[in-house]
Amino acid sequence: MINRRTVLKSGGAAAAFAMVGAPGILRAADTVKVGLSIPITGLQAILGETLLNCYKLAAAELNAANGIGGRQVELFIEDNQTTTKGSIDKARKLLNEDKVDVIMGTIISPERSATLSVTSKAKKLFFYPTNFEGGECNRYFVATGPIPMQQVDPMMPWVAENLGKTIYIMASDYAWPQKMTEAITAAYEMAGGKIVGADFYPFGTTDFGPAFQKIKSLKPDVVWSMVVGNDAVTQLKQYRSFDIKQPLIAPLDEVFNKDALPPGVAAGTYAPQPYWMALDNPVNKKFIANFREKFGQEKMVNGIGEAGYNGLHLYALAAEKAGSLKDDDVLKALPTIEFDAPQGKIRVDASNNHTLCHSYVGKAAADGIGYEIVKDFGTIAPVTPYCKL
Repeated sequence: MINRRTVLKSGGAAAAFAMVGAPGILRAADTVKVGLSIPITGLQAILGETLLNCYKLAAAELNAANGIGGRQVELFIEDNQTTTKGSIDKARKLLNEDKVDVIMGTIISPERSATLSVTSKAKKLFFYPTNFEGGECNRYFVATGPIPMQQVDPMMPWVAENLGKTIYIMASDYAWPQKMTEAITAAYEMAGGKIVGADFYPFGTTDFGPAFQKIKSLKPDVVWSMVVGNDAVTQLKQYRSFDIKQPLIAPLDEVFNKDALPPGVAAGTYAPQPYWMALDNPVNKKFIANFREKFGQEKMVNGIGEAGYNGLHLYALAAEKAGSLKDDDVLKALPTIEFDAPQGKIRVDASNNHTLCHSYVGKAAADGIGYEIVKDFGTIAPVTPYCKL
């Protein structure tokens, strides 16, 4: 069990000085307490380390620049074990015992929903970094990753034109792939395509042979996989062993490909993401250089990690502008600021607390690790008919 507290200081004594002229609690010389709920163990441990490291990098950058309102950022790190119970228990601990100012993190939907059940009752801010199914409408919930329409609406006409007119879907059986399948189906049909089959598998599935036999029978132009975590490793190894030739779209990234998959297994696969390491801009180059200087030159970073990094910087900018760490004050300031993120400039939509993310299609290189960007759709606003805050 992991229960750690980290104060990321930069040398110097910024935390010792109060901002005498600042209103509210930013006048205090205490730290800004950021609670992190991270799947360090369990199904999503493959991605948890990178997410945690991106938060550490953001905190180090802030502390090197006088923190937030002169106060150093202190990270309270908890392992939610990729479980509902773990996420609830850790959120309660962070709020009730550690008295954190904000909670950030979690990856898959059960972690998020469990954490939100605690933070919403407490009226405390929760910044969530992961691509998710949408449907959340809570004043104290901030999404820095995309919802389905931000990924699939721009992509599906491109898929129909460049990859084919029929798709077979195989996915893990939980909320995000289910809602993504609905969004893919709607957008693809509008683009003239057709979903010829969709099958969902429980966590822990070890045999995906029936799906591959169905692919051989149906002969779709494209296969779209949303099998996640450790199960994706099993599925992708088996996929290659069946020698399936169709293009594969899958929620893979540089971290997963390097740390979890055999060499070359992901080669040629496609994915829609707000961030790729291949993005050629000065902010991203500095982000990667700083990340590797801190955690190792061989390390890769991904979209979930970048969205976590962005979330802490957005929170800091909003708190600075508000002159306060009070949740309602930070929320009021949040839609008024913009952050120059590695993916490009981003901001939060005041109507739903979701981030306007960029959308890029990446294609995995021959080594099966890195990606080339084959299509840039620009910034996509989060449209949420179910939510008006």
